[in-house]
Amino acid sequence: MAVFNSFKRSLSELRSIRCLTIVGVFIAIFVVLDGYFSIRIGDSLKINFAYLALAAIGMLFGPAVGMISGFACDLVGYFANPVGAFIPWFALITALEGLIYGLFLYDFMPNKFDRSKNAIQYFLQYGRIFAARIIVVVICNLLLNTFALYKCGFIGNTEEGFWAIVWARIGTNAAGLAIALVIMPAVLIPVRLAYSRFSAVNRAR
Repeated sequence: MAVFNSFKRSLSELRSIRCLTIVGVFIAIFVVLDGYFSIRIGDSLKINFAYLALAAIGMLFGPAVGMISGFACDLVGYFANPVGAFIPWFALITALEGLIYGLFLYDFMPNKFDRSKNAIQYFLQYGRIFAARIIVVVICNLLLNTFALYKCGFIGNTEEGFWAIVWARIGTNAAGLAIALVIMPAVLIPVRLAYSRFSAVNRAR
């Protein structure tokens, strides 16, 4: 029931010009980070921080908007910086990534609880960021992305080559996860607080 309500509220966000404008800005940030500030290692490994923009969308506007935005991010990113053929599987995986961020981070309020009075609730709030990223890395990056790369013929001409790529992806994703657990709170918390203040000012007018 809570998931259904999150989807319902998230879909209602699409009626807001503010939502559409902010989502458009974050999609542009995603495309720039993914296309021009990423480190490619062959055809199957890439390190970037574009996920921060998608996580911000899910946090601010929920799972439905996050899922739609994830698909849009991949589609717009392909046309802005095409590399090979467009593969819908990767767009669907990015949509799932946006959905996960929306499910975990919607209504994330870092200033809601006083750490000295309610330490458990305080740390659970921040734990949502870590849980979201860990699930995205395991399900989207390591499992689904690796499988999609394999089925599309990008990795694994031999069994030895396939497993070499798999272990390399585990290594890069583990390193990226360690970095993400540091920078995600540093980016998402100011975004959440700034958006809350902006919304409060608009309501007061």
